[in-house]
Amino acid sequence: MNDILNAIQNIGIVPVVKIQKTEDILPMAHTLNEGGINCMEITFRSEFAVQAIHEIRNAYPDMIIGAGTVTSVDYAQQALEAGAQFLVTPGFNPDVVKWAVDHNILIVPGVQTASEIEAAMAFGLTTLKFFPAESSGGVKKLKDFSGPYSHIKFMPSGGINKSNMHNYLDLPNVAAIGGSFMLPNDLIAAGDWDGIETLSKEAIKFMLEYKLMHIGVNSESKEQAQKLAQDLATFFNFKFYETAVGSKSDAGFEFLHAPNENLGYFGIQTRYPERALYQLAKQGIHANEATIARNKAQAITSVALNRDIAGFNIRLVKSEI
Repeated sequence: MNDILNAIQNIGIVPVVKIQKTEDILPMAHTLNEGGINCMEITFRSEFAVQAIHEIRNAYPDMIIGAGTVTSVDYAQQALEAGAQFLVTPGFNPDVVKWAVDHNILIVPGVQTASEIEAAMAFGLTTLKFFPAESSGGVKKLKDFSGPYSHIKFMPSGGINKSNMHNYLDLPNVAAIGGSFMLPNDLIAAGDWDGIETLSKEAIKFMLEYKLMHIGVNSESKEQAQKLAQDLATFFNFKFYETAVGSKSDAGFEFLHAPNENLGYFGIQTRYPERALYQLAKQGIHANEATIARNKAQAITSVALNRDIAGFNIRLVKSEI
């Protein structure tokens, strides 16, 4: 269960998928996977839900497949037999929750109130769906829940799209968001899988929000670093300042006080380093574990990657939110 939850949190976005026709099943899975979102919640609002879960599990074993709108134990059993790895309910259904817990199946039940959260806690659950998110108080309600229920994580869904996703994902008690904003009905009806793949890639890109933070360049000494940084500051009226390891001209250039094995590094900001590392791993790019720095909440604040560009190392740095 923890492996699935960790993967969902690292992906950050769980598409809520309603299969309209059987010929859409595999193209839908392929498109989302190619777009960087290797997770799906296939809703039982479609008569093809069981078939879709079964076919996708067989064709794409690395895809994380959940069953959504599981409103009965019968649906839960069908989903499990088809190969679903987790269950999602729109509301808190004690019978479905008990069945899932008794069978050691990951379930993310829907909640809106403190009473429902505590009912879920009584079953030992710590990850819950907040639904419908926007019409149930949205971000403010989740902030209110973070006080008395600081150990509970939420997967909000309902009214979430690209324009407000960061409002939710920036909250420490949000594990991932659910939504179908990368799956517009007109593109599905037209079979425009290239268009859906583009929207999926844009969702991941928008979520990670990569930006060049600064370029760090090797210098032979602190004195040389200071001179180079001061020269740039003088030429272009940049601000000059010192850090523990380098001399900077504004945020764009840092001259390191001592050389390392690379020419220097590119500092790339991202809102969510863990999610960035998950996506980069698909390209064979991984963290240099020895370089990971964390904050008090154990979230990654900076990390060097195992890939160089033109002799420069790459470091991911968590952007300030």
